[in-house]
Amino acid sequence: MTESTQQIREQIRQEAVAWHVRLTSGAVVAPDAAIEFEDWRRQSPEHEQAYRDIAKLWQQLPAPLLADRQRRRELAAKRRRTTIARRGLGLAAAASLALTVVTGFYPDYLTHPLADYRTHIGEQTSITLADGSVAHLNTDTAIDVSISGNERRVELLRGEAEFEVAHDSSRPFRVSAGSTTTEALGTRFIVRYDGKAGAVTLLQGRVRTSRPSSEGAQTDSATLQPGQQLAFNAESLGNLQSVELSNADAWRRGRLLMNFVPLKQVIAEINRYRRGQIKLLDDKLAEREVNIAVDIKQIDAWLEALQQTLPIKIIHAGPLVFLQS
Repeated sequence: MTESTQQIREQIRQEAVAWHVRLTSGAVVAPDAAIEFEDWRRQSPEHEQAYRDIAKLWQQLPAPLLADRQRRRELAAKRRRTTIARRGLGLAAAASLALTVVTGFYPDYLTHPLADYRTHIGEQTSITLADGSVAHLNTDTAIDVSISGNERRVELLRGEAEFEVAHDSSRPFRVSAGSTTTEALGTRFIVRYDGKAGAVTLLQGRVRTSRPSSEGAQTDSATLQPGQQLAFNAESLGNLQSVELSNADAWRRGRLLMNFVPLKQVIAEINRYRRGQIKLLDDKLAEREVNIAVDIKQIDAWLEALQQTLPIKIIHAGPLVFLQS
């Protein structure tokens, strides 16, 4: 699937969400709304399927969201009855409900929507920058890019990206994540950031990672060698750690590889790629160490196979999945 085709499909999904909210919120007062909706729905089979999908998902919303939906519907209807002149308030309530639903199930649509490049949950893409460098974006990632005559800078707003840096000694290549900046010294490296903390992993070459120290004017910094990873947060840089490179960039090959890690860490990683979240219901099970090799596109199949190796039960509740002993 090309990037443009994927973007078109995502746009149709967003329009389907907006239409469903508009038609079910009680805030629709325009008599021609139904006609407009039918015209939209008949544009293509993709439009029809997108609406069917969101309508089905709507029925599977957890009880708190359904209750909020009903409350907002009643409120919107009350506003509509008050006066036709306040029509804008009813539509605002519908927009508010749309925000609730999209935030709960499509949080990536509202996170950094104006970023230069971004992927949604479960998506990956590669971007060739103007200088010839390549940025490989993992799931739910957003970046801004600024290339000038004396510097090449990428701001990782959230998510994870691998950078293959084109050589240019006259223009340093820097990736910032929060207040931490990594400068490439001819290299291939990964930066991950969740808005609060992150990590830099060096695959090839050298990088220098730095950030303002707690002393203010000084700077904390570390130079990485291939196979090293440096964690960071808003306060400081961590210690250099050795990592298995084949695991660190396995996502580029559509895989997740993790060795001797708690199941809760595995589930947290898998949830980055799955819109319907997986929840652990057993603390003892959460701490159990496992080794995994997961095909990112076959996560549900892996979950089913997990039942054959661990004493767990899988419970499906709409888009959510619960694991218990």
